[in-house]
Amino acid sequence: MSHHLVDFIDVSYSYLDGNKAIENLNARIHHGEAVGIVGANGAGKSTMLKLLVGILMPEQGEIRLGDLPVTKKTLSIVRQTVGFTFQDPEDQLFNITVYDDVAFGPRNYGLDEKEVEKRVVSALQTVGIEHLMHRAPYKLSGGEKRAVSIATVLSMEPNVLAMDEPTAALDPKSRRRLIELLQGFKHTKLIATHDLDLVMELCSRTIVLKDGRIEYDGPTAEIMKNTLLLEQCGLEQPLMLQGCPICRQK
Repeated sequence: MSHHLVDFIDVSYSYLDGNKAIENLNARIHHGEAVGIVGANGAGKSTMLKLLVGILMPEQGEIRLGDLPVTKKTLSIVRQTVGFTFQDPEDQLFNITVYDDVAFGPRNYGLDEKEVEKRVVSALQTVGIEHLMHRAPYKLSGGEKRAVSIATVLSMEPNVLAMDEPTAALDPKSRRRLIELLQGFKHTKLIATHDLDLVMELCSRTIVLKDGRIEYDGPTAEIMKNTLLLEQCGLEQPLMLQGCPICRQK
């Protein structure tokens, strides 16, 4: 089975009240691409990622990982292939210790305990928190919880990493560490975020959503200079492009 492509094909999804969250969405993402998904609140960013991992199912259209369709029957394989981090890391942390949270996925898929331990230690080392493995997740800081949530995904060794607002509530130091971590993840990345500076640093391609539709899909450097389109979609230029707020020099 090939995982080199992620395809959204004429995908639509409506909320229970009938409002369209995603409408006729078409996008192809190649293996190794880093894609930012941006838009105002309610634009459909989180919904797009939840459809990818099968938390939601489209009412129309199809999502494919290579030659594998995302359906209820294929969810087990899909969730081994795509690592998804929720906007709130506490939605992923529910065990007594950090170790058990990171081990949950590999154990759930029947790996022997030696392999589980290997993956847990590797994932915790990757995010730099191996010293927290015996701590209770609820006692951790926001940045530490975010790191653990990422480790729970990395322990599954995914081909695709899908992240919903990964820098939310992070302090500057934790945010910088996350960026450096993601720069080292060479597989496919889809990052839904309001943090356009993050997108500038990590993503060569950006998809802009407005009311569930794609308004732009192309080079990040190009859209970030298009202040008119960004404004029409409820966004502002990244701070790094706005110039000094004191001297107003570009």
